[in-house]
Amino acid sequence: MRIDEINERLSAIQGEIDAAEGEALTALEGEVAALTAERQQIMDDTQTRQQMRSKIAAGLITGKPIEGNKEDKPMENRTFAVDSAEYREAYLLNLQGRELTTEQRTAVSASGTIPKQTMNKIISYFETNPILSRIDMTYIPGNVSFPVEGTNADAAWVAMGTAATDSADTVTTVELAAYKLIKTVEITADVETMSISAFESWLVSALGNKIEKALDAAVFNGTGTNQAKGIITTLSTATGTYTKAKAKYSDLIAIIASLGTVYAKNAVFAMPRKLFYTDVLGIEDTSGQPVCHADVESPAKYNILGYQVILDDNIPTDNILFGDFKAYKMNIAKAPQVTSDDSVAFRTGSRVYRAMALADGKLAVPAAFVRYTRATA
Repeated sequence: MRIDEINERLSAIQGEIDAAEGEALTALEGEVAALTAERQQIMDDTQTRQQMRSKIAAGLITGKPIEGNKEDKPMENRTFAVDSAEYREAYLLNLQGRELTTEQRTAVSASGTIPKQTMNKIISYFETNPILSRIDMTYIPGNVSFPVEGTNADAAWVAMGTAATDSADTVTTVELAAYKLIKTVEITADVETMSISAFESWLVSALGNKIEKALDAAVFNGTGTNQAKGIITTLSTATGTYTKAKAKYSDLIAIIASLGTVYAKNAVFAMPRKLFYTDVLGIEDTSGQPVCHADVESPAKYNILGYQVILDDNIPTDNILFGDFKAYKMNIAKAPQVTSDDSVAFRTGSRVYRAMALADGKLAVPAAFVRYTRATA
């Protein structure tokens, strides 16, 4: 049975993971996603057939006419809208390089838009990412401008009968363009034999999460030239330093104190994983109490003096960020589109899949973050 073959291969992959690195590890990740999805599809199909057998058996006993499975009946009013099952099937079959009916080919050629269900799965990678879920992310076509407060005055008390004096408030803008973000992956033509659900799972895993990782990295390190501009790039001069040998309680207090109160209420700490576990985790306050506490519902999550901690290795070594990620604006000017091409891999019989999005991002309010680095002496 195919399920036995899949289980055998999954067991073999378990033994290959430790030795795999780079592209090999990525390939194993995609293969596992495809195999598990295919196994689930086979199990679902088996259950459907079993239910049909039960109906037939019941009809033989009772003599009542047997109704076919409603899901097996031809669908009426085939709209081929972007959010329809018909369009999703046609779009994914086309990516696999399989033959389409005239109706399917017309629908895909006319739209070319990624199906809504597939897109939602890709977007879910963004929504579960600790960084991308915190920044101010929008999906507005084309270039956009975000208004940002410049100088502004607070409301003032005015005596009865006295006219208010206009304050010299200013508003600046943050301009976001639409830069290309591309990820390609080559796979053998075996992808043509996958079920629609299995192929979709592989596609989302192999391409969607790569777009997510690229956006995550850009939030911190983007150069701003034909790509998003990162927080580290914007805060090119560090706010201060912490103790060279190992960060101390007094360092953490200094970091928290240096951020403006208006941004501190939504602030989080962000740093590389190694830095947190080697320098920060064991810090104690002046009473000998630990300043880092694990989340009781999720032990892998921590907070420092009540502020949540995000560990991300896209942050350069020895850097500690503290601030409000909502101050970072990112716009997806064109949602990820996926295309395939087998001409570039004619000799190997492979197909190349490409995901491309248009996006840009910037830290709208630099004052919303402070950056500390390890002291040199």
